[in-house]
Amino acid sequence: MKLKTAVKLLLSVMVLVYSYPGVSQAEADSSVQEMQTVTVFSYRAGTGDSRATAMALALYGAKYNAVLLMADHLASKGLLKDYGDRKMEIFCLVADEMGHRIIDESFSEKDRIATIKINSRVSLNDFVRAEIRNAAFEKIEKHFSFQEEMEPVVSPTIAPGQEISRAYRYIRKHHWRMAIIYLDHLEKKYPHWGTLFLAKAMAYMGMHEADRAISALTSACYLGDQDACIKINELDPPD
Repeated sequence: MKLKTAVKLLLSVMVLVYSYPGVSQAEADSSVQEMQTVTVFSYRAGTGDSRATAMALALYGAKYNAVLLMADHLASKGLLKDYGDRKMEIFCLVADEMGHRIIDESFSEKDRIATIKINSRVSLNDFVRAEIRNAAFEKIEKHFSFQEEMEPVVSPTIAPGQEISRAYRYIRKHHWRMAIIYLDHLEKKYPHWGTLFLAKAMAYMGMHEADRAISALTSACYLGDQDACIKINELDPPD
């Protein structure tokens, strides 16, 4: 009960935080705070990936793409706060819970490719709720025991947004080793998820282990993460 009360109080405070200077009440209440968009994402399943896991990661990818579009839209209107180094962990949680409707989905048995096309409705409130949720997770993780951090338990429930956001929180706090340990455990569940290897590369870069970072980026790029492909050229440009 105390946690619910705390969350309600935090929500009230954050509503005040989102009162931006120079933005009229009429504009703040307009449809500019909400956007419908259609996005599509394909995930190539690897050995050990179930069809359910492949479809879930394809869905997450489509939702995350919608979050990026909405974030750009809100930022262009001066309505989205600058999350700084918390951005990735919060965006993951927005994608985790945002409303969506599946337009089309397919799974090619031959190519092992899962594809999902969705219609999403993303709003500024989704980002507010994700920030609150992120703070709640951070509070819980603050009290993890040493064993919980060194031997993290990964739930069998498929929740990629919530799970990868934890890794990004470790990375933001420069808890590089804990991030690697957690991602190693998560990799057993999602062995072919490019986003996971990109996060692992960020942790290795924080530890100044360039070779391991490039190796993780190479894996992420091979698995279809375009951001990883760009970062490889930045770290190890071709001759």
